[in-house]
Amino acid sequence: AACDSGASTAKPGEKAKAGAPAAKDWTTTVVQTPEGGFRMGNPDAKVKIIEFASFTCSHCQHFHVTGGEPLKNNYVKTGQLSYEYRPFMLNVYDFTAATLAMCEGPDRFFFWANQLYTAHDAWVQPFTKLTDADIEPLKALPPEQQVKGLATAGKLNEFAKTRGLPGAKFDACFSDSKTFEALQSRQNAALSQYNIQGTPTFLLNGQKLDGVTTWEQLEPKIKAAL
Repeated sequence: AACDSGASTAKPGEKAKAGAPAAKDWTTTVVQTPEGGFRMGNPDAKVKIIEFASFTCSHCQHFHVTGGEPLKNNYVKTGQLSYEYRPFMLNVYDFTAATLAMCEGPDRFFFWANQLYTAHDAWVQPFTKLTDADIEPLKALPPEQQVKGLATAGKLNEFAKTRGLPGAKFDACFSDSKTFEALQSRQNAALSQYNIQGTPTFLLNGQKLDGVTTWEQLEPKIKAAL
């Protein structure tokens, strides 16, 4: 008889022991919410964190660089906590960054968010070098075209291309007026419902956490809620 490498090694009369099923990694579950955020994790988690954040905000960058990994690995991954990121625009440059982050949908949103925070200077600096002569022609364009024109002037398309986003896809994302309109509408809703005054702003199970802007401040509140 042929040998079968998959045959059981159990002794006669014994049942082969089945290995324990692998625990689900909830960081791989990402969806876009009706409110326009991007939620990572177990939708039925006991603790739900929502962050309103700006891609140009240095405090937001600090939170993501210092707290992003422990938040995901220690709480989201196990299903104890879900984390939702909602873009909040402090300036016109945030519109370009948020459009890029949303370009490839939920599956790639957190990849782009991570790139925008960890390589913050690489994409922000070209915008700081724009002159009045670069900006003035954009003012005559409709708002959604201004975002694309600004993104191109600030070389965000080159930043995206070196990270795997083809130019045609970039152009398509930045030509969709619905994206700009949706970002504006959600911004207004956040201001009205939660009175967001700055970024980052966190909600824990629907309650705004005033004065919490760092991972060191947020983690104890997560532990208490669990």
